[in-house]
Amino acid sequence: MTTLGRLAHQKFTDAAIGRLLDELQPYAEGLTYDSDDAALIRKTRRDYERALKLPATFVAEFTEHQSAGYEAWARARPANDFAAVQPVLEKTLDYSRQRANFFPGYEHIADPLIDDLDYGMQAASVRAVFSQLREKLAPLAQAITSQSLADDSCLRQPYLEDKQLAFGMDVIKQFGYDFSRGRQDKTHHPYMTKFSLGDVRITTRVKGNDLGEALFSTMHESGHAMYEQGIRMEYEGSPLAGGTSFGVHESQSRLWENIVGRSRGFWGHFYPKLQGVFPDQLSNVTLDTFTAPSTKSSAPSSAPTPTRR
Repeated sequence: MTTLGRLAHQKFTDAAIGRLLDELQPYAEGLTYDSDDAALIRKTRRDYERALKLPATFVAEFTEHQSAGYEAWARARPANDFAAVQPVLEKTLDYSRQRANFFPGYEHIADPLIDDLDYGMQAASVRAVFSQLREKLAPLAQAITSQSLADDSCLRQPYLEDKQLAFGMDVIKQFGYDFSRGRQDKTHHPYMTKFSLGDVRITTRVKGNDLGEALFSTMHESGHAMYEQGIRMEYEGSPLAGGTSFGVHESQSRLWENIVGRSRGFWGHFYPKLQGVFPDQLSNVTLDTFTAPSTKSSAPSSAPTPTRR
């Protein structure tokens, strides 16, 4: 990975790329802002100019550290051994500071790092968003956590791994995840990876005594993958063949995991199927009786919760 990272960086920052972009600039200026060609040239120039500021040696070192860091985390996680990964995290922080300092003139040291993932965003704008959210969410979270804990013991029984995986895969197939252009496997931490627009894969992890671990991870990662699978094939191999930002990408994964996957409509459809897969564990558990809101009221219906009969 270190060698590939260094070579890719060296080839992309070759002066010939800059000359080609300069030659294309008059053409780009004659295009509408949202045309494909204009977007391609604009995105490539932005990436090129950022890459020029990063030394190839730094890119290689950081890539090597990321690979080593993942391996250290994978070994430490089962043992819950934070001490083993603490030096790795401290080194990651040091590399992040170094990376930011290749882009002087920032207001906050995190600005160049945020800009890598969500172009145009800064720490100040992120703080403004979270400040507005906190004002409304903090009282809501307090009201929820002040209630008695729900009995979720029905979800924490022995559940066979292969059946969990098969059920989750059936769910995301119905969502629209295209298994002819992807697959799901197990790993230490769920993620989505794209080799091409025709090969977008996801991973999950399974707990034998937690029904939600694999299922919600599968739904989450399928959201990322379906976003990528939805990109027009003519963008293949170009800088446009990816999500517009990490923020938008995460919105798609959480849309399917939370807005859809935790909705009453979802469970009204899938819960009988889940009972059929795990009759011993769930045959005596039903969703609360659903009463449609009065036509005189605009209040939303409550979310479903599993309860004992």
